[in-house]
Amino acid sequence: MAACLGVLAASSAFAQSQAPAQLAPVLVRGGIDQSPELGDTYAATRSRSASKTDTALSSTTQAVNVVTRTEMERQGSTSVAQALRYTPGVTAQYGDTDARHDWLTVRGFTPGRYLDGLLLPFGARGYSQPRLDTYALERIEVLKGPSSGLYGQTSPGGTVAMTSKRPTAEPLREIVVQGGSFDRYRGSFDLGGPADAEGRLLYRLTGLIQESNSSFDTLTDDKRFFAPSLTWRFSADTSLNLSAQFQETHSRGGGGAPALPVNGVLWRSSAGDIPRERYVGDPDFDRFHNEQLLLGYTLDHRINDRASFRQTARYSEVDTHTQRVQIGLMATEKDAVRYAWRFPERSRVLQIDNQLDLRLRTGPVSHALLLGLDYLQEDSRFEESALTLFMPPSYPLFDLQDPRYDIGPIASPAAAMKIRQRRDQLGVYAQNLMSYERWQLTLAGRYDRTDATTRTWRAASSTWSRVDTDPGRLTGRVGLAYQFDSGITPYASYATSFQPVMGTDRNGGTFSPTTGKQLELGVKYVSPDQRLVATAAAFQLDQKNVSAPDPLNTSFSVQTGKVRIRGVELEAKANFDAGWAVTVGYAYTQSEIQRTNAGNTNGQAGNALAFVPRHQASLWLDKTLQEGPLAGLGAGFGLSYRGSTYGDNANRYAIPAVTLADAALRLDLARLNPTWRGADLALNVNNVFDKKYVTTCLGPVACYWGAERTVMATARYRW
Repeated sequence: MAACLGVLAASSAFAQSQAPAQLAPVLVRGGIDQSPELGDTYAATRSRSASKTDTALSSTTQAVNVVTRTEMERQGSTSVAQALRYTPGVTAQYGDTDARHDWLTVRGFTPGRYLDGLLLPFGARGYSQPRLDTYALERIEVLKGPSSGLYGQTSPGGTVAMTSKRPTAEPLREIVVQGGSFDRYRGSFDLGGPADAEGRLLYRLTGLIQESNSSFDTLTDDKRFFAPSLTWRFSADTSLNLSAQFQETHSRGGGGAPALPVNGVLWRSSAGDIPRERYVGDPDFDRFHNEQLLLGYTLDHRINDRASFRQTARYSEVDTHTQRVQIGLMATEKDAVRYAWRFPERSRVLQIDNQLDLRLRTGPVSHALLLGLDYLQEDSRFEESALTLFMPPSYPLFDLQDPRYDIGPIASPAAAMKIRQRRDQLGVYAQNLMSYERWQLTLAGRYDRTDATTRTWRAASSTWSRVDTDPGRLTGRVGLAYQFDSGITPYASYATSFQPVMGTDRNGGTFSPTTGKQLELGVKYVSPDQRLVATAAAFQLDQKNVSAPDPLNTSFSVQTGKVRIRGVELEAKANFDAGWAVTVGYAYTQSEIQRTNAGNTNGQAGNALAFVPRHQASLWLDKTLQEGPLAGLGAGFGLSYRGSTYGDNANRYAIPAVTLADAALRLDLARLNPTWRGADLALNVNNVFDKKYVTTCLGPVACYWGAERTVMATARYRW
């Protein structure tokens, strides 16, 4: 059916008469899938992700946080985790110390991650996820609360929707060179514009090379990224975008910050604190390698003034291999027994989404009706090795205060478990955005059907087991808003979620689907000049069968019975006169495990959920001088506060609160000399005061230090 819709749309497109040779820059509603706002702004006022249509954020009945391209550049963000550090209700479990993934939580839950409207791969165990550099992105949106009514199988906490850079009608040429702390060097380019005189063919080429060490001994973060895209404008009504992304990441040291014992990191140790840079692995064995390939297209066709069709499809491949030497247990407070293990994973995903957008009226009521059909197929493979122990008498204990890395050659550990997983998901959805005078009513509903097969092989029995699941569920959203002349819009919404939990527990068993529901009350404000955008939201979210780290093996998950999260979130972003820009946010989040499943030793009723701070606050101030001898000089300073949290659902490891400071300085060289037009310099400093802090503690030998102070200098030239 999806393919038929695409053929019908294409046939209709070519049947129409040819348009004049010179085409308008914008063809169809959202035809060239750029951000609704392009330009030098922090305050976004429109979104395509929240409703899958180009809609004003004030009309959406849920909190939506947007990080624009300008904000990412000025704050010096190079990862999604970095870009969202000033967003209320969002936390990064390991901060920005992991070269493999971003490990985000939104309102207490792992969010669904989407790129250009399609779900990114996850894999059988969650290791074969693509990690996107922000240089590839135009903007990042965080849709708070359940979005299953449109997107299907997503987390109730929220969705991270990213928009990649696409071809532009205006010429774009940029080269960037960066260098900074820990021998980090980056070179990137971004080229685009019309490829022919008539403007029918638009292109964009984006690429990046990075070579980098880190604040942790031995750990590196090297990557190569290339993303070509081409938009073919057949007529004033039809366009086709072809896009590709390839990224290769290689990291000595295993890809992430070392897992350390709780004594010496979170708790005091008689042997003293473990240094932040301490490496506990093996330099010759530890490595992480990831290759990701995304190939897709988007077809847009305007049928008439009231109807348009969009089809988006993508094929994704992610291959990842991780092997590390880690601490298994502590013999004393400074002497450890270590082990070697490896866990490769691969994922192949094919998906397609068809959308029919209709604009109708029934008397005084206007309707923006969206009808959709999507399909996803994912094949994933995961392998986990047996553990190779390094302990006396064959090997000496590892001294955390005086480490030696002379284990000798380590043979690749044999496989202990293999997982083969196949998932087919079909979803049908509809949404009606109704407007009557100042009232706006949102109704959305979706039915999902999933057929999943999980096959597990264990070396202990040398046999395969098979589990089949076919969960299906109806989810939706209803929201009501009223827009005042003043720009204030109060709203209320109720939404549900459904998410099959892929992967297996440490015994090879599958998980029950999670279901969630949320009630949200809020108010939004957009100033008349659209330079100030503010949102306040209060919510109550309930979810059943929540996944959490298994206390007996934190590489696996277990499920708790029921979790409730209540909270308040505030955010304001503004561009003021005289070159001022500001971002301010606050989140109060109260989480509680209300019921635990039988036999679950991880969660305890009445405890707080792991990784959910009670308080979060952030402030970023940015100023660009407009006049005088220093005109063109800009500076930014930010503070982000993360309250205390727990590293596990048993609440054994309380992570102290931390406040981090960031700073930025930039200079437009054209203000000094007109012949240098297009050139600018920037300096970004993260963790300005070099605060020593703990990001999380999952278990007795799974605690992680946060990143040290980092400095990055940037030279950019646009022409």
